[in-house]
Amino acid sequence: MSGLYRIEMELLSEAIFGSGYSIPGSVDLEIVCDEYGIPFMKAKTFKGNLREVMEDAAKLLGKGYEEKVEQLLGKENSGVDSWKNLKFSDCRLQENVREYIRLAIETNKITAAEVKEAMTSIRSFTSIDDNGSSKKGSLREYRVIKKGLVFEVDVECERELSEEELALLAVSVKSLRYIGMMRTRGKGRVSCRLLVKENEKYKDVTDFYVNKLLEGARANV
Repeated sequence: MSGLYRIEMELLSEAIFGSGYSIPGSVDLEIVCDEYGIPFMKAKTFKGNLREVMEDAAKLLGKGYEEKVEQLLGKENSGVDSWKNLKFSDCRLQENVREYIRLAIETNKITAAEVKEAMTSIRSFTSIDDNGSSKKGSLREYRVIKKGLVFEVDVECERELSEEELALLAVSVKSLRYIGMMRTRGKGRVSCRLLVKENEKYKDVTDFYVNKLLEGARANV
């Protein structure tokens, strides 16, 4: 039986989902936006952020959990076994909000440029030298996504996940505290939770699986 899950992520601070591009005469680093001006993070980038915390969690848990990281997220040249891995959508704004914006743009009530401006801000950053002073010529302007926005990642798997895999996924999702660029400057602080689709509705199962894992760990002490 296949599984359908969702990771919900709220921005607790401004965040930078960097595109790697600068805009001449504008900002030195742009964010990724869709055709409606809505910021989003590419699936591959989100998966990379999640892998970091999952690998750390697996090392702490031990007892074969490191192998489960590859079972869930795959490895290079997975080949015919790639169907067993989780498949991630892009990390996008909540679906109902996206639909509202799409309709507003299509009926000419708002433009994509106005959406982008409403959801983002421009921040200036400088590099600091050993004396604590700003380095000459280091001023850069980055576009940041405003805090408070809620994003979603749909996760699918063509097989049913084991209880241990779901527990590792839940722990990793809850442990994902920072995402994107400039984390050392306080950007990209997030709160995430894992949802499972049951009877056409999504149910938060984060704490259920985290607590189940902790109970099992205590029982083995």
